[in-house]
Amino acid sequence: MTDPNEAPVDGDSESDDARDSEIRGWLHGALDRDETPVDVLTGVQQKLRERSGGKFYADFWSTAKQPPIATFLVTALVMLAVVIIAYAILAPLRGSPEVVPTRPEAVQIVAPAK
Repeated sequence: MTDPNEAPVDGDSESDDARDSEIRGWLHGALDRDETPVDVLTGVQQKLRERSGGKFYADFWSTAKQPPIATFLVTALVMLAVVIIAYAILAPLRGSPEVVPTRPEAVQIVAPAK
């Protein structure tokens, strides 16, 4: 290897150009790769399911590609029914506010001591 601080000798300029073009070729080759992303999660879940005998990821909705919209819809409707029933039970118990009579004569204002 040559020292980068050294001035190039006449014969080295051609080898430097050849090295530069070779390095450019490597860089272009590395940057031009079209790597498609690998879906590792599905493979891991499948292997866990097989090795555990279905103990993990036995339900296929947890590994499905699309969310189980029907399950979400049923859960939302059940929760809405619970809220409506709770309101229907508790609404009559809320009552109405009572007016508290005020008596101005009961209030005594004391002047501050001097």
